Amino acid sequence: MNDLEQLKKALNMANAGGALQQPLVDRVLQELIEVNNPLRQNLSRKPGAGSEWILNQRTSRGAPASFVDDTEEPTETQGAYGQKKFPYKTVIQRGKVTRKLQAVGKSLLDIEAEEVNSALQSVRDSEENALINGDAAVNPKQFDGLRKLTPPSQVVVAGPDGAPLSLDLLDQAIDLNRGNPDMLIMSKKASRKLNSLLQAQQRFQETTEVKGGFRLKTYNDIPIFKSIYVSDAQVQGAANDTTDIFIVDTTAVWIGELTPLKMVRLAQKSSQFSEFDIFEDMTLVFGNDIKVSRLAGVKL
Repeated sequence: MNDLEQLKKALNMANAGGALQQPLVDRVLQELIEVNNPLRQNLSRKPGAGSEWILNQRTSRGAPASFVDDTEEPTETQGAYGQKKFPYKTVIQRGKVTRKLQAVGKSLLDIEAEEVNSALQSVRDSEENALINGDAAVNPKQFDGLRKLTPPSQVVVAGPDGAPLSLDLLDQAIDLNRGNPDMLIMSKKASRKLNSLLQAQQRFQETTEVKGGFRLKTYNDIPIFKSIYVSDAQVQGAANDTTDIFIVDTTAVWIGELTPLKMVRLAQKSSQFSEFDIFEDMTLVFGNDIKVSRLAGVKL
């Protein structure tokens, strides 16, 4: 039977139209690393070099400026500085697609694209978790995150054993930040509790647009960024059900990038599969400690 006869036979089959059509699958990757991720897009990224980000932080401004007479020499003064280092760390995810899986799936969907999507999501999750909870003392392969880097002098503790969230406590933590905060980072549950507190006072949350086109709710004109990695099960004294709220001025906090997010295909070692790595070298940098604060021990 030649090709033309085979085609005629196929066209004479019942439901031939459906039998001959290949299913159409949307190949657009809906979980790319920037999608639904306002925190990543609004925390500045700056290119770095070397093995760590090194900066000089002013620890003392010296004597205050003085008023002098016309011919009077001013008193010499000098600020004091301390060097701080933020080592770069690597977050990486390796993906693998077998040759047969690609052959089986090529007419239905792009199997490799799905694997890339999954790896991107894994890198995104590990990165955000480290930005909040990273602790190099516990895991030397991580960089320190917001909880570790925020100094004790910049922390408002709700209570020795935790205490319910109140607008007064949140205002205290905001006031402790000496910058111009443009980011409140909290859990979803804390965001709902804050909304209910405002409604109880017949105050309602407004929204604002941030980088990336996201519309976020605000408190005192500060956008609220929600993260699933802000735990609601933190320990505070005898309580183990508390959470944190971070207040950040992003002019003083940024991500140092040694290697921006990159995908590299690995050399083919076997006919049975192909591999790729998605990775980045990065660290969280505190340019000025007093422009970050944290409300700790909040019971929801």
